[in-house]
Amino acid sequence: MAERTPLGVPDEFEDASERALWHALAEAHADEPSPRLRQGFYRKLEHAARRTPLERLRDLLGFRGSTGWLTAAACLLAGLGIGSLAVDGAPDDGTRLSALEEQVTDLNRRLILDRLDSSEPGKRLRGVLDATDVAGQDADIVQALLVRATGDPVASVRSAAIDALAARVETPPVGRQVMDLLQQADSPIVQLAIVDLVLRYGNDEQVAELLALADEDRLHPDLKRHVLKSLNRETA
Repeated sequence: MAERTPLGVPDEFEDASERALWHALAEAHADEPSPRLRQGFYRKLEHAARRTPLERLRDLLGFRGSTGWLTAAACLLAGLGIGSLAVDGAPDDGTRLSALEEQVTDLNRRLILDRLDSSEPGKRLRGVLDATDVAGQDADIVQALLVRATGDPVASVRSAAIDALAARVETPPVGRQVMDLLQQADSPIVQLAIVDLVLRYGNDEQVAELLALADEDRLHPDLKRHVLKSLNRETA
């Protein structure tokens, strides 16, 4: 171990005993910790930083945010309802079970909408994936997906939202919302996202409507050329 260089005595130490104590402290050597002590320290440090199973479960269910409590409420409600049915065995079990399913569905719907509106990209992407199976059954979820598909700042979220809407573009409710949004959109970027959605997944009627919008100059000039070229209708 390298010897420590004695430090100068501060000016405020005028007493001889204070100066002697300062010199003694400067010359004292601190022993290096033993390997065993080091290993014990790092083990305790790693253990302190490790998340407990309860913390991991809380993060998985989203209990750190408000949406996680919707999941918890849905699970609790389902558990109470199933337990009640098992104990009571009343004649109106079918009606009660149906009401319970509606409540759980509503809670799940709120959870999806909250995730789609989250400020965190990871949660928005999770909401898009959760919304895939219910997009054709809920106008509010479809609208939220359209917002993600056309305006989300994260490319992976936009792409996932477009894919989530793909199978529903041909259905009348979703297709009508898509075409209406295309005509109302002022941003060329938003129009481009919807145009590509229709070109890739739209039915013949929607493609014909898209072509009519291009012919009537109701699309951005660059988008008009894109549509005509994609449909092999580009003019010289």
